Amino acid sequence: MTNFWRTIVFTLLILSGCWSTFGQTPQKPETIKNKYENVEIVRFEIKDGVTLPAESRDVIMSQIVEELKQLKKFKQVSNTGETIPQDTGPTVRLNGTITQYKPGSRAKRYLVGFGAGSTKVGAHITLTDAATGAVLFEKDVDGTVWIGVFGGDSSGATRGLAKEVGKVTKKTLF
Repeated sequence: MTNFWRTIVFTLLILSGCWSTFGQTPQKPETIKNKYENVEIVRFEIKDGVTLPAESRDVIMSQIVEELKQLKKFKQVSNTGETIPQDTGPTVRLNGTITQYKPGSRAKRYLVGFGAGSTKVGAHITLTDAATGAVLFEKDVDGTVWIGVFGGDSSGATRGLAKEVGKVTKKTLF
C-alpha cells in the first residue's frame, strides 16, 4: 500500500471516529450563571472501601461551609443537613461522595520530599437545583498535600479539597 492510500485510510478512520461529533447540533444549556441565591450543603457520603475517618469528613464539611461563605456570593449557606425555605430564592444543593483517601506520611514528605508520602482526598461533587432536582454540574475534585514546613500537615489536603469545591462552585454559578 502506498503512502497516499495509507494517508487516505488513516484520514477516513479519524473522520469516522469524529462523525457523531460533526452530526450533532450544539445544545443550548440552561443558563445557571448568577441564578442561585442560596446553597444547601448535604453531608458527603464516603464510598465503600475508602478509609477516611468520620471526624475528617466532619472537618471537610465545615471547611466547605466556610469556603462557600467566604465567596460572599450566596445570601444563605446552609450548614450540613439544614434546608433553606424555597421562598428565600433559588437554591442550589451541593452533594458529594468522598471517593479517595490516601493518608500519606508527614515523615516521608519531610525526609524524602518529591511527592513521597503525599496525602490526598478526592470527591465527586454534584450541584443540583434544590426545587427540581435537576443536575446542573458534576465534577471530580481533590486536595493534596505533598510538601510543606516540616513535611506539611495532612489536614492541608482537606482544606485543599474545600477550596477546590469553592472554586468550582464559583466558576460554575457566577
